[in-house]
Amino acid sequence: MSSKEQKAKEKRIMDGVKEILEFRGFQIKNTKEDDDFLDMYADKISEEKEKITAIARFPKNPQIGVKLIRLLGKLQEEEKLGEALLIAESPLTHYAKKESVKLGIEIISSNNPLFNIFEHAMVRQHVKLKSPEIKYFLERYQIDKHHIPKILESDAAVKAIQAKPGDVIKIVRNPDMGENGSYYRVVIKSTSRLRLVETGTIKKKTTRKTPPKKPKETPEKTAEEAKKTPSKTAEKTKKTPSKATVKTKKTPSKAVTKSKAKTSKKSAK
Repeated sequence: MSSKEQKAKEKRIMDGVKEILEFRGFQIKNTKEDDDFLDMYADKISEEKEKITAIARFPKNPQIGVKLIRLLGKLQEEEKLGEALLIAESPLTHYAKKESVKLGIEIISSNNPLFNIFEHAMVRQHVKLKSPEIKYFLERYQIDKHHIPKILESDAAVKAIQAKPGDVIKIVRNPDMGENGSYYRVVIKSTSRLRLVETGTIKKKTTRKTPPKKPKETPEKTAEEAKKTPSKTAEKTKKTPSKATVKTKKTPSKAVTKSKAKTSKKSAK
């Protein structure tokens, strides 16, 4: 990419970031540029009449790691900045995302629409409700927060209004498109593991499925099987005759032998 194309790309991205900041109520103060970063500073007055300064940083190196996130976090702490935005051209690593959440740095992907999306005719207005409005809404419909349909914090409209998990959003339908009324959504985290925690629902315990027990054998079946299959002791008695019968066959009695001897002597005489 030539230097001219790079400059045009940086201008396009920073113009989009400027539009986002102005939608959030900031006024652009100044910009700073060096070999590594292009920074944009903006100010606004909060509802508590306090001055909030934000920084939007566009790194010229597309590779963003934990070191760069910590560097921006350190700058935010030193200059006491209320908000810090980082424009990322490439996907962040797992540890860089984790560090950005820890330090409260908002990541804006350059692939996302870098303009005020609510100026588009097809996008409905999203309004973040305040605490008294949420309370009135829940009491009016006699529901809890986890009964409201969900919307992810990664949604472009949710990011634009800076809604966080647990916030309730009012989405106003477009009357020019023949729509009337409005509907509500509660913001939840993008990770499914934490969705139930953020919305206040109770996680159901998962019960392990136990295999069905084998039915016990009835007495009738056992009696029939006993008739069909003779016992082991009966088989042994059939196969092995008793010791008494074996002795009688092999060794005749003494009386019988004596009588045989007498008859043999007589015959000899």
